[in-house]
Amino acid sequence: MTYDFETNVDRDPILRGTGKYNIMRDSKGNKPPKGTVPLSVADMEFRTAPCIIDAIKAEADFGLWGYHMVTDSFRQACCQWMADRHSWQIQPDWIVPIEQVVPSLYVSLFAFTQPGDGVIVQTPAYHHFIGATEHTGRKVLENRLLVDANGRYTIDFDDLRKKAAQAKLMFLCSPHNPSGRVFTPEELRQIGDICLENGVLVVSDEVHHDLIQKGYTHTVYASLGDKYAQNSVICTSLSKTFNLAGLCFASIIIPNPELRATFQNTMSTHGFKHTSRFGPVAHEAAYRSGAPWLDELLDYIKGNYDYFRAFMAEHFPKVVVTELEGTYLAWFNCSSFGLSDADLAAFLTDECLLYLDNGLEFGPAGSGYQRINLACPRNILADALGRLYTGCKARGLAQ
Repeated sequence: MTYDFETNVDRDPILRGTGKYNIMRDSKGNKPPKGTVPLSVADMEFRTAPCIIDAIKAEADFGLWGYHMVTDSFRQACCQWMADRHSWQIQPDWIVPIEQVVPSLYVSLFAFTQPGDGVIVQTPAYHHFIGATEHTGRKVLENRLLVDANGRYTIDFDDLRKKAAQAKLMFLCSPHNPSGRVFTPEELRQIGDICLENGVLVVSDEVHHDLIQKGYTHTVYASLGDKYAQNSVICTSLSKTFNLAGLCFASIIIPNPELRATFQNTMSTHGFKHTSRFGPVAHEAAYRSGAPWLDELLDYIKGNYDYFRAFMAEHFPKVVVTELEGTYLAWFNCSSFGLSDADLAAFLTDECLLYLDNGLEFGPAGSGYQRINLACPRNILADALGRLYTGCKARGLAQ
């Protein structure tokens, strides 16, 4: 292996203020004991690719970081990445830079809907889809995904048709978070046809689009064909791919010029004027030279997933682990423990010193589940799972 995914990086919150360490709380709202492992928030415990670090250092040494626009060079690099990694041919002027993907969800709601309009969200869902919809006075239309005994999620198209008749916009999460599904072209096309028939705009959050396991292929929604592209807003970033979330940069790709102009005008009226200089620099370096690092990262995450699944099969055979098709976030059903969602969360934080994402954070459809972040050195994962087993054994929950 050329790159280092084994070294533990000290993210002491006193020194670095790293978010996922600061948000941890036990069941009583107190900070948990030192040593609690946060495998929750979707950023990695890996240093990013060396090519990005070098580019950031060079930009820092330049020392002149005034106002700027993203460069033609950045736009060309983004276009090339989409062509090489996703077989999607885009034009440089389709790219709208913004601070992050989540703000783009809000901008889309303000740009293309009115208070009271229906917005389709496929649940269980990343909480910002529901949060953005409710915070802006829109109505959440839940299209709950179907799940089989093996933990595999599929789309309830009959329900989607009903909800589309009441909707103005659909938030598509592709690959899906938290289930890790990589939707097939056939599934995406069926979504698109339903939305086109009902005049529903598709806003597709594809921030995990590069984190795809072997045997699966991510299809950018807009790449299905022109009629789908012209009715879409594609939200992308390398923030997850290369662990760049703190640089606050995303590329929103909008092929339709009218939709793009409306989106840009709404950005302006809501105060989105500039992005950080370092975000585009990091992204361009990744686009141009980061592919080898990413390929090794995906292999390492697959190894962590295999380790996690084998551990659960050995010690907790009744726990259903969903197949990891995309993302680095494993989704697993702990209902067999016989604990309520609140009791399960308290048990993990207070007794196991393990901080995960509780299923209810993804809506009622997530009840009984936990989400674990696998983007960490394997010894951290092994330690976390060992503590889970020890805690369950002490409680009589080990199966």
